[in-house]
Amino acid sequence: MRAWGWLWLVCGCLASSGALAAAQATVRAGDRTLTVAFDGPDARVDVSGVSQGYLLLRDERLYSVMRMNGSPMVMDAQAAAGLLGGLAWKPSAEMVGALTALEPTGERQTVAGRAGEVYRVSYRDLEGRERRGQGVLGRQPEVRELTRVLGRIAERLQSATQAPGQGLEEVTRALGDRGLGVLSYGSEFRIETLTVAPLASGYLDLPAAPARLPDDVGQWLRGLGAR
Repeated sequence: MRAWGWLWLVCGCLASSGALAAAQATVRAGDRTLTVAFDGPDARVDVSGVSQGYLLLRDERLYSVMRMNGSPMVMDAQAAAGLLGGLAWKPSAEMVGALTALEPTGERQTVAGRAGEVYRVSYRDLEGRERRGQGVLGRQPEVRELTRVLGRIAERLQSATQAPGQGLEEVTRALGDRGLGVLSYGSEFRIETLTVAPLASGYLDLPAAPARLPDDVGQWLRGLGAR
């Protein structure tokens, strides 16, 4: 999905001095809306249009949670990617291959009630073409924490699918050095709401023990995708 590809560009694992209070956000990413809840190192991401599953980051591991016959099934993200093969995620040629510039323009914008500064972004994509855009970056702790959480998830998705990761590492470093989080980027990424408040008890817990599906189930899922 192009939306996840963009997360690899704009989200980094930013250093933080301590865990922020729990929060929940809605984020527009491409043609999808992500609902992101996080508390310390743990997080959950629900994706619009996917009613029977979500991603869960728990104890530094990423899981895919699905429902089968009314019961929750939990799989390690790398195992899920292996079952689905190329259907799990296909990198877009427009993804960042190398970051070349991240410069403030002097303009300011407010996104989701947070003041931010507009930055020019230049990078080479995976096919070596030069691309440019503009993003709004903010210094608020909750914005940085949301960016950090999404970055950790993107990093684990990248590892699970064995996709190129140089661009993510460079953006991670650039944002971390400046103490910034991402409020928006063009029409592809935008925080719509961000609320710092306690989450419901158990919301970030694993609903079941991680399981391993038989290989023939993976073949069946890939067969569906080929139709």
